[in-house]
Amino acid sequence: MDYDEMLKKGREEVPDDLSSGERFEMPEVKTRREGSKTVLENFSEFADKFNRDQKHLSKYIQNELGTAGHIDSGKLVLNGEFRRGQVTSRIEAYTEEYVYCAECNRPDTKLLKEKGVEMLKCQACGARNPV
Repeated sequence: MDYDEMLKKGREEVPDDLSSGERFEMPEVKTRREGSKTVLENFSEFADKFNRDQKHLSKYIQNELGTAGHIDSGKLVLNGEFRRGQVTSRIEAYTEEYVYCAECNRPDTKLLKEKGVEMLKCQACGARNPV
């Protein structure tokens, strides 16, 4: 069997759901205002989807928006009034920096501390990158 035949056979054996479409979909951001505060209703859904600690994600969003806040029953309560688009763009920036692998662009990563440096380790390709 030559290379082209093996390649054709290999492609036929790859399931269709792996080769087409995006398997990692970000949930829709759901915010509401409570007086002068903004509540991210589905905050815990993002932390679960990204497989990240809620405190880490919360701290990032707060720093990026330049505000303080706290986690309350799976919701992130931010001091100040923010539009949904502002919150969405910060969450998207978080995924680029702390979720997607810089080498293979897959979301199969874990945050680790190695010698005091926060590292992003990819479970798919094995790459390690400081963040």
